[in-house]
Amino acid sequence: MRKGTILLLFLVLLVCVNESGGKELEKELEVTVNLNKAKEAVFSSAGGLKIEIGKRSFSVPSSRLVHFKEKGGKIEWEEENILSSEVYIYPKGKEAILWGKRPYRGSFIIKASSGGILVINKLPLEDYIKGTMKLELSPSWPPEALKAQIIVARTYALKNLRRHEEEGFNFCATDHCQRYGGINAEDPVTNRLVEETKGLVLTYHNELASAVFHSESGGFTESALDVWGREIPYLVEVPSPWEESAPHSSWRVEFTKEQLEESLSRACLIQGEILDIRLFSSPEGRVEKIEVITTEGEFSFPASRFREAIGWEELPSTFFVMRKEEKEQKVRQESFPSPSSSSSSSSFSSSFDYYEWMEKDWDLDDIINFLKMREEERNRKKGIPPPPRVVVVEEVVSQGATFIFEGKGYGHGVGLSQWGAKGMAEEGFSCREILSHYFPGCEIQRATFK
Repeated sequence: MRKGTILLLFLVLLVCVNESGGKELEKELEVTVNLNKAKEAVFSSAGGLKIEIGKRSFSVPSSRLVHFKEKGGKIEWEEENILSSEVYIYPKGKEAILWGKRPYRGSFIIKASSGGILVINKLPLEDYIKGTMKLELSPSWPPEALKAQIIVARTYALKNLRRHEEEGFNFCATDHCQRYGGINAEDPVTNRLVEETKGLVLTYHNELASAVFHSESGGFTESALDVWGREIPYLVEVPSPWEESAPHSSWRVEFTKEQLEESLSRACLIQGEILDIRLFSSPEGRVEKIEVITTEGEFSFPASRFREAIGWEELPSTFFVMRKEEKEQKVRQESFPSPSSSSSSSSFSSSFDYYEWMEKDWDLDDIINFLKMREEERNRKKGIPPPPRVVVVEEVVSQGATFIFEGKGYGHGVGLSQWGAKGMAEEGFSCREILSHYFPGCEIQRATFK
């Protein structure tokens, strides 16, 4: 990482100026986002590229492709046959840089890394926020809800600038930080709102707030204390009754006992075979602690750890109830009786009386039975044993225990509920009112960087 980038991490200064009378940003803060680790990378730009390797600078014509790959722990520029541990790529004009076929604002840094090369996008903070929006919310949502997400996303980014500092960049492009997709993740509507709210952040007592967000709360947000074990005055439980139309307003998933044992054992949360699971919930209904009883003892841990072990996608939230079912299945089995068991058929055939049957008024079943018994009688006289009879038996077999989870909401439940913000905006609440509700005691202020 260049010295200028490192210094910026220490030069963030929050100026306490309210929203209406705030100054514009005096300096554009740039951030670095690790997009991927790859064996090779291809870049181009409609306006051409400028490439810096050490003290050397190269000019690449418009739309010309440049190829880089990992080679012996370094980066090789194939066209020039140059090896280096770090390469800087800039656009000559205002055109975006294409990484493969995906367009990105700003510039690129390629760094040699174990097992590949890091592809890092360096760009202004506001452009970074633009590239996260469409991956979080639909641009068709009410503007006040979108602005609330923008301010929270900007605050979160500034608060976590050092999250990947030791790895040589500020953010990754996944849910671990914020999902980022470059220009393809932008939209004219959200881009305009990012510009309108430029520099606005959420503060608590004139310091950057630990602003976090999730998709759906299920009707009540969770406190940071219950989820992460850290008390934060403004990350507390608040009602969120505006989420009835949310996609995860109710959900149902189920896991076998063996699936839970594997997941929880892999996460080092339990040992042994699961006998039972107990839930400890808040008055609002969100599970806070889980106790698993196994053949090796009792194991207790926060519900957030349980969800992490099972999988964020597999168990949508910790707002659930659970029940255990013993599943059974009917199994169809066929068997052949021993020869002695077919003696009744032979004795029946030996007492076959033609005259008695001739006196009957026959129907179709009688005809079939008569022909069958006559055939058995002939075979008996010839000494041919009857064919073995097949006996069909249905047996009920246990399929083991299944744990069924029924709940609501999606995500960790702390801070801003995105679907709750949408519902509030649809009822006429402003961005400021939305953020005041989900972050009680916080204010919207403008940040400047010097």
